[in-house]
Amino acid sequence: MPVGPENLYGTPAPTVEFAASTEVSGTPMIMGSKGNPVEPEIGMIVQSRHDDHVIAEKKAPHRKVNMSRKHVRDEKVMEVTNNSSIVSKRSVERLYFPKPHFFQYFVKKPIRRSPLINRGYWFRMHAIEKVVRDFLHESTEKHKIIVNLGCGYDPGPFEWITRGYGRGVTFVDVDYPELMLKKRDVIMQHRELESLISPVRPDTKDSAVVLSSDRYMAVGCDLRDSTKLTKILEEKLQIASCLVLCVAEVSVTYMEVDAADALIKWAAQYNDVRFCMLEQCLPDGDQHPFAQKMLQHFEKLRSPLKCIQAYPSLEDQESRFLNAGFHCVHARTLWDLWQDDSTFTSPDSRRTLNDVEPFDEWEEFALFTSHYFLLEAVRSSSGARSSSKAESIRNLRSLEPRPDALSRHEGMTLQTTSSQSIGRRRRFGAMAQYSENIIGLHGGVGSKGRMQDTDRYRMSGCAAECESPPDPPTHIPARMCHTITRLHDGKDLLVGGRTSPDKALNGCWLRSSDGWSAAHDLPIPLYRHCAAAVTVGRDKKDVGVLVFGGRTTGGATVRQWFLWQESRGWSEVRVTSPNDAGYRFGAAIVTTHANRGLLFGGMTEDGLFCDGIWEWSIVYPGSAGPLVQLERRDDVKIPPRIGACFLSSPVGLLLIGGVSKSLLPHDEEILCLLDRDREKTGGLQDFTISPVNVDFASLRPLLVGHAACSSGGTVLVVGGGAVCFSFGAHWNQDIGTIHCSNNGEDSNTAQQWIADRNELLDGRSERMSGVGDSGVPSTSAADSEEILRVRIDTAEDFDRLMAKGRPFVMEGLSIGSCTNDWTADELIKKIGPDRIVRYLQFALRNFSTYLIQVTVHQAHDDHMNFQQKNFSYVKKPFGEFIREASDGSRQYLRSLAAGKPADQPACFSDDFPCLREDFQLPAQLETVSRNHHSSPLRISGPVNMWLHYDVMANVLCQISGSKIVVLYPPGDAVHFRIPPGSSSSPMSVWADDNNGRGVINNKRQHIKATLNGGDILYIPPLWLHTASPLGALSVAINVFFKSLETGYSAGRDVYGNRDLQAYENGRKGIEKMVKAFGHLPRDIARAYLERLADELKEEAMALGRF
Repeated sequence: MPVGPENLYGTPAPTVEFAASTEVSGTPMIMGSKGNPVEPEIGMIVQSRHDDHVIAEKKAPHRKVNMSRKHVRDEKVMEVTNNSSIVSKRSVERLYFPKPHFFQYFVKKPIRRSPLINRGYWFRMHAIEKVVRDFLHESTEKHKIIVNLGCGYDPGPFEWITRGYGRGVTFVDVDYPELMLKKRDVIMQHRELESLISPVRPDTKDSAVVLSSDRYMAVGCDLRDSTKLTKILEEKLQIASCLVLCVAEVSVTYMEVDAADALIKWAAQYNDVRFCMLEQCLPDGDQHPFAQKMLQHFEKLRSPLKCIQAYPSLEDQESRFLNAGFHCVHARTLWDLWQDDSTFTSPDSRRTLNDVEPFDEWEEFALFTSHYFLLEAVRSSSGARSSSKAESIRNLRSLEPRPDALSRHEGMTLQTTSSQSIGRRRRFGAMAQYSENIIGLHGGVGSKGRMQDTDRYRMSGCAAECESPPDPPTHIPARMCHTITRLHDGKDLLVGGRTSPDKALNGCWLRSSDGWSAAHDLPIPLYRHCAAAVTVGRDKKDVGVLVFGGRTTGGATVRQWFLWQESRGWSEVRVTSPNDAGYRFGAAIVTTHANRGLLFGGMTEDGLFCDGIWEWSIVYPGSAGPLVQLERRDDVKIPPRIGACFLSSPVGLLLIGGVSKSLLPHDEEILCLLDRDREKTGGLQDFTISPVNVDFASLRPLLVGHAACSSGGTVLVVGGGAVCFSFGAHWNQDIGTIHCSNNGEDSNTAQQWIADRNELLDGRSERMSGVGDSGVPSTSAADSEEILRVRIDTAEDFDRLMAKGRPFVMEGLSIGSCTNDWTADELIKKIGPDRIVRYLQFALRNFSTYLIQVTVHQAHDDHMNFQQKNFSYVKKPFGEFIREASDGSRQYLRSLAAGKPADQPACFSDDFPCLREDFQLPAQLETVSRNHHSSPLRISGPVNMWLHYDVMANVLCQISGSKIVVLYPPGDAVHFRIPPGSSSSPMSVWADDNNGRGVINNKRQHIKATLNGGDILYIPPLWLHTASPLGALSVAINVFFKSLETGYSAGRDVYGNRDLQAYENGRKGIEKMVKAFGHLPRDIARAYLERLADELKEEAMALGRF
């Protein structure tokens, strides 16, 4: 029987992941390609050439399913999205839910997701659970049916049955036939699942019902085939006489619009039916940065959201269901439901989440939940057209506060200009105003982690060489969510911040004419506090900084007010008013007069917005010290925000960005509060509110995590962006300028804020141990040495060149037909759209095959960083990977051993026998062949490799496509901050912009090699190197070999980068050395250790340069 990408019944075999465990109980053992046992998993097709049968124990054979190629492709795409979803839900289950756990039976290898993804999926699960629970508690004499449309591997029925909801209700799971067969197999293989639905009735051979009992039914049916679905549910359950709940969690949106609408109308044909749908929406259109990331993400997965453009808003969805025949419909965003503590999400449940894992991604969580909605629709036999619940939802929408006046401010526009610098990426930093023409943005978090450097921006008319105060020094630890406040005497005070969400900082620094120096520490560590400059004292001659709220170590929210004065340090200031502003973080504060101002927005500890605007002032009653007096301004009707910038400008107060109770529409992201009596009162008395126009140069800015500063007649807005859930990160890289003058000056011709290129390009901007913007050490000259290119005739030629210890490129050698044949289509044809691995099964003495997905690095950035792990390991079919990488997706494949990848090095000829004849090493590289260690296949889309070294020598054989390789000698490793025991640097040497592939951004001596098809690059041991593809797809094979006769570490070395034994022994020696000084005072121990370090460095220098 021929072996191919189809199973025994003519349909594509499912792609699965294989475990390497040999402890398989009750499961047939299967041998891998190198004699290693592998365990069959869900739906695995094991095809025997000898017996032509499927090896399985206690498994019904997969029945023939006739589907078109398009339906097969759609099924596979949906399974990919389903697999990703259940892995995330398993992560939530392990952290947040009590046992018993049921996702564990469907997720082989659990992965802990990020706090943002965990919280997002927790709330998705909570939303569905709330609707199902309400339905189960609904009083009726009818039998209840819950139909999960597009169920995937969701184990909801088993969870509800365990909770005691198994009587009077039947749970029906519906999805593609092949998926449901696999789900059935898992259920029947685990007694913990099967026992909950026993006794199970046998199904007939041709039935789409793959599993059924009184409590549960599994149906393999395409949701587009409503006729078939109706027949099954009528025959098996008499659905027309039951009370029905249909649940569709992110499944309907993947269908064609007509098919999805038909499915909704199918549900509406029944007299007593409820429909619960959770999926994506576009509350501010498809140009919103989060929406763009979301849509692009699903397009790249080849699973586009087909219904979202037809029904983008909640109102569109409600009309959709009403037109289908439902009597009552209400839809709410998940963000709206999160804030509903009366009927949907209790304060206790929100607070409990904070106890599980630290969380501070509130803006990102708001963006995610604002783009997902929960819709509930009802059709009842009474034919009611409305309900109190639906009316209450509509009333909540209409009561949401809106700005009192929305006449646009015609004299102000935020104009963004594309930065001509190297594309800085920074969120949650703090601004320092050095002068009217120069502003610095310090700290925050970038694409490589928290930052401690400063970007400078200057007015376009200001000379680049003009003098200004120094940036915060590099000994100030990296931080984010801190404040820098300019005092009225021209000094700056840096306050607090955080590293992780549960580790706040209390350090403060003051900039004066003498530079930066440590100031008094905060009484308690704080981040996400707000700070304002004030004039204090009874004579109002002293300057200070007033700080309110925030979060402290452990994530607790505070309500204290603190006042800093240079001569006195910090003191807590009591509130005189009967009511204070309460516990809040992320609020915005602004000074409107010397000792008066406004406090706006913020969030409570359990994630609810703080309403209203408070007017504050510092008073001195009697002989007591300063007190804060608060007055709530209920006449101001602006929806609260978190993460907004609130600042004073020549024409009024500006409120810029942040997130609110609902997604801020584009035309209300920036508001100007104009006060006619400001000069008289110093506060807001008679005011109007006007939106400010936003004219962006390229991409619409995402005003989250940004920073803003008013200077002269302009406001600078830079930085910001967000991690858009699992869809990727959006970074604001343009520079925004708001012109606030009322003199009629044309903002198109006025000066703009620009990046200080001298500052950004001379290496000072990344003030981290003397490194440049990309994290690369800077020297006085950007020296790039072109690599030596040679033609060799004999093995001796190669050995002689290799002995010199420097890289070189060999031209004119034949490595086989691969250089001509290995196009993207040909690789898919040879390997198969799903990789097929052939192995010898010793028990049956025959050859068999199985299908296995390839594991690829799916990058979130143009430059992969192994230390920061800014990529995900994703399993997918080989053909899908090739197509996506060819289309420009940032993906990278480094092949692993087919048999036991965790224990054995890759061997190209064994791992890809179908390609073996196309590639061979030239005879001139006999030394490489003789000392072969490993040979992985590397295929890369447009993404740059991280900087690293390999302990073993290797030859990089470029087969197709082109790439630039940059190499640094071993002695430069100390300049690239490689952690002890690691071989990868956290720094990138590539330019950080949209056109930066192949552009080197560093000033350290290096060797540069451009490789084309057929070129062979020799890389000596320990030479640091990184690569950047120049085209869409790059294909290469690395051959690692042992160039040293002795010295390698004993034991396993799968990747050829385990450090030499002498180095590993040396590190152990350092540990013993440090312990030997442990009993001494720390200053003495340090002195001796530094002397020993100097001796060791002298010994190293005596060996000379490499």
